[in-house]
Amino acid sequence: MKLTPFVMTVALLASIVLTAVSIEAKEEQVADKAPVALNGNCAVCLVKSQKMIKGKPEHAVVYDGRTYLFPNEEIKKMFAAKPEKFVPALNGDCSVCFAHHDGVRNPGKVDHVSFYQGRAFLFPNQQIKSIFDQSPQKYADVDLAHNGKCIVCKIDGGKDVPGKPEFTAIYHGMRYQFPSESVKQKFQANPAKYVSQKEGGQKTSSTNAIGSQLVSINGTTGCAACEYGVHPKKDPKELGLAIKSNDGKVYVIEGAHASYPDLYKSRFQSMKVSVKGKPIANQGKFVWLEPQSIEKIQ
Repeated sequence: MKLTPFVMTVALLASIVLTAVSIEAKEEQVADKAPVALNGNCAVCLVKSQKMIKGKPEHAVVYDGRTYLFPNEEIKKMFAAKPEKFVPALNGDCSVCFAHHDGVRNPGKVDHVSFYQGRAFLFPNQQIKSIFDQSPQKYADVDLAHNGKCIVCKIDGGKDVPGKPEFTAIYHGMRYQFPSESVKQKFQANPAKYVSQKEGGQKTSSTNAIGSQLVSINGTTGCAACEYGVHPKKDPKELGLAIKSNDGKVYVIEGAHASYPDLYKSRFQSMKVSVKGKPIANQGKFVWLEPQSIEKIQ
């Protein structure tokens, strides 16, 4: 059966419409899977004006696994032209926690934001934000991959070539810098090819096992990883509860996140507590403690 030109035209138009609908559906599906960044606040407004201004779903851009919303199309285009200028450091994860806890990602909140060198940094609470604010230069570049050297040049050419800030790409929240726009685009075409996956093994440290004697201490609570750069032995992925005793030692309480969840969540409030337990290891001023009891001191 021969198709008339009219029928063929109708069939072609129907095919085009179905293809367009399919592409649009796929884009919407990608957007649905990408979590909304900054609680829906505009990243451009946050960096340029240091203000929280809500974006709108009709002005959205998906970038590095996050959906960014903007109040109008003009600001959306500003972001799309140079997104690395406006996305929060580490995709909004805490830079202080990342630095002190071997790269563990701990989400920050828009309620606790600091600005440094034209970038926004988010933190889980005010206490950790204050640590950043006291020495922002210590944490500003924890998301700078390969010390700012070009990863493409290293892998493809075997050379250490310094990158430039004007040629920056973001991948999984990390900043990668390149010597030129063409090399940057080569990376962006297949970033997974160049970014090596970290092994799951934990770093070893020179800690000494100590006796099983029971000790009693009084001190103030804090975050082991964020404030002291150490973490529990048995649960190294946890940030950990630390107790700074009156004699200057820091006790890392094993299993506190599970055994004392309320105290663990409130650890940044510098509460006074009394702890009994058995030391399992020590290193310098740090002692890892298997707790038997923890009580608040009024």
